[in-house]
Amino acid sequence: MSTYYSELSVPHRYNGYIQKFWTLDNLAHAFYTPVKYALPNGYCTLVFIDGKGVCLKIDDKPIELPAGIYIAGQMTKRIGISLSPHTRAVMAQVKPWLPALITNFPMKDLVNNVISLAYLNTKLYRKLLNVNQAEQKIVAAELCQKLESYLQQNADSSLIQWAFNRLENSQAQQHRIADLALPSGYTQRRIEQKFKALVGPTAKEIQRILQFRKVMEEFDQFQSRGYLSVLAHRHGYYDQSHFIRSYQRIMGETPSLFDHNGYILPISGHFDFIQSSPFTDL
Repeated sequence: MSTYYSELSVPHRYNGYIQKFWTLDNLAHAFYTPVKYALPNGYCTLVFIDGKGVCLKIDDKPIELPAGIYIAGQMTKRIGISLSPHTRAVMAQVKPWLPALITNFPMKDLVNNVISLAYLNTKLYRKLLNVNQAEQKIVAAELCQKLESYLQQNADSSLIQWAFNRLENSQAQQHRIADLALPSGYTQRRIEQKFKALVGPTAKEIQRILQFRKVMEEFDQFQSRGYLSVLAHRHGYYDQSHFIRSYQRIMGETPSLFDHNGYILPISGHFDFIQSSPFTDL
């Protein structure tokens, strides 16, 4: 994994909009990379592909992406990723309220899908075309710079940010979606409508994804079915069966088949293939 996966942290002033940058680099090799999986995480992704292209597999649907710049919407299933020979993909994992600042495109149409940035924001796409073949730090720096003029919060993006942060910092069984309505000033129905239009999945679906990720940060350490029950309950599942149903819905297989070696992204901090290096010269 460490031979072609790396991460790049984000300057502090952009942390409210971009979570991190990560790169898959197969430019020097004349073979396809093996299929590895990434997990849904509640974030969208801006993707810069240089070379012969990337093949994705989302819910058993193959998607071929040639060189270009794309935006991947919210994923509710795990994603299989393979790089063609002599290809690199630089990805910006962006906060779920950023798309609402750069496009009016209905994000519900991008759930489990990828589209060229040209269809969402032609002006931004053209500004970024010349950096697609640059090295990782330059791509990251140029994206931050080009996004600068869009980073003005509005009522919609502020609502999504506020609601997402509350969902991320609470357990599903302790925080109902209805609990967001009163302090937000919106009805529950209106919050769900906003999430569908501006984020893609409903607020409840986002909550399930965030809950699932919390379990997966510890999941590869479980050694018995008894421990799995404890882990599931700790993170807000009613019981082990509740967690297994959620796992199968996202992963398409049973928990007993999980192998962290089959995944691209670090699921927890102890994964030793992370190579982080911040860029601070913006």
